[in-house]
Amino acid sequence: MDLNFDFTEKRVIITAFFCMAFTIANLITVKIINIGFLGMETPAGVLIYPLVYILTNVIADVYGERTARRTIILGIAVDVLFVFMTTLILFLPSPSFFTGDSSLAFVFTQTPRILVASYISYLIGNFANARMTTIVNRGRDYSSVLNFGVIGLSQLIDNFVFIGLAFVGVYSPIEILIMIFSHWVLSLIWTVIAQPFTTMTVKWAEKGKPAEA
Repeated sequence: MDLNFDFTEKRVIITAFFCMAFTIANLITVKIINIGFLGMETPAGVLIYPLVYILTNVIADVYGERTARRTIILGIAVDVLFVFMTTLILFLPSPSFFTGDSSLAFVFTQTPRILVASYISYLIGNFANARMTTIVNRGRDYSSVLNFGVIGLSQLIDNFVFIGLAFVGVYSPIEILIMIFSHWVLSLIWTVIAQPFTTMTVKWAEKGKPAEA
C-alpha cells in the first residue's frame, strides 16, 4: 500500500477527518460527562470538537482561507446529510422483534434549537479561526504559540455563541457562564496536548506543495 500522498491527496485526507470530527462531535454531545477531578460537567463533544478547530487552522495555513471556508461549508453539508438520514430512520416502521427504537430516538433526536445553535456557532467560530490564522501566519512560518492563541480565541467565541443560544432562558446567566468556561478550559487542555501533532500535520501537509498553490 502506497502511503506517499501528494499535496492534493493530503488535503482530501485532512478534509475527511475534519468532516468526520464535526459529525462525531454533534452525535456524542448527547452524553454528559462528569470530570470529577476538575469538578466539571460538560457535553462529551468536547472530547473531539477541538480537532475541528485544529484542522481548520491547518487547512487555512496550508491551503488558504478560501479553501478553509469551503471545507467549513462542506462540514455543514455532511452533517445535514447525517441528521437527515438518522431522522428518517426514526420515522420508518420497525418489525415487532426490533426493540431499539427508543434508544435510537434518544441518541439521534436533537432539539432544533440546539442544532441551529451548533451550526451558527460552528460557522462563526471556524470562519473567525480561518481569518485569524491567515492574518497571523501571513509572511511567516507556522508559529505554535500564535496559532494556539487563534484556536483558543476561536473556541471561546464558539462556546459563547453555542451555549448562549442553546441554553439562554433555560439556565441562569451564572450557570451558562460556568458551562462556557468549563467547556473552554477543557478545549484548551485538549489543544495544548495536540499542539505538537498540529505542527507536525502542517509540516506533513506542506511537503510537495506546488509553488503556485
